[in-house]
Formats: sequence, structure tokens, C-alpha cells
Amino acid sequence: MRKSQQGRVGGGTRGYALLDVVLAVTLFAITVTGLLRVMRGVGDTSAGFARDRFVQQQLEGLLAEKRRLPVDAMAYESVDPLTGITFRTYVEPYQIDNGEGDELADLYKLTAEATFLDDGGEQVEKAELIIYHEDQ
Repeated sequence: MRKSQQGRVGGGTRGYALLDVVLAVTLFAITVTGLLRVMRGVGDTSAGFARDRFVQQQLEGLLAEKRRLPVDAMAYESVDPLTGITFRTYVEPYQIDNGEGDELADLYKLTAEATFLDDGGEQVEKAELIIYHEDQ
């Protein structure tokens, strides 16, 4: 009789060991899946930040370049062939008074725009600069 009791106890322990292994593998698989999702999200976010930084640098460069040109030559439009982003600049007179009711002359608002598509649809980023440019 004693042998049969030892056999039952040992058999039950082996069954729990198998259950422990199955639970450990399942837990490991769930953890790895979660980590992969987080890493994919970090990659997507990083790519979005890189695109936004690229757009900001291009807009700043356009404003710096176009502000030195005559007012008539400030309008510009082009499409970046690698990213598909459309960059555009335009200028319009800027009306403001000096606080005493007199209008300040020769002020213009130079605007640079970037238009692109992302997961949310069409996006437009703008940068504006108020410049003084004497009429010639």
C-alpha cells in the first residue's frame, strides 16, 4: 500500500509541474506581446516627432530665406519629392497702429505653410513672421 500512496503523491506533483510550465509560458507570451506593442508605439511616435521637426526646420528656413527678398518675390510653392509635403510662402500687408491712431507703414506678414497627409487626414503647419520692408 505504501507504494501506491507514493505513486499518487508523485503523479499529482508532476501534474502541477506541467500546469506551472504552461502558466509560465502563457505569462511570458503575454508579456512579450505587450512589450512589442509598446515598442511599436514608441517607433510610431518617434517617426511622427521626426517628421514634425523636419517640417519646423523647413518652415524656419523658408522664412529666413524669403524675408530678404523683395516683397513681390516672396511668394513660393514647392513639393518635397521624398516626403510629399507641400511648402508654400505668401506675404500680405500687416495693418497696425502705433497706439496713437497712426498706422505704421511698410509692415508685412510673411507666412510659410506646410501641408501633408498623416493618419488624421490633411494637416497644415504654419509659421508667421512680421517684417518691415520699405517699398521700393
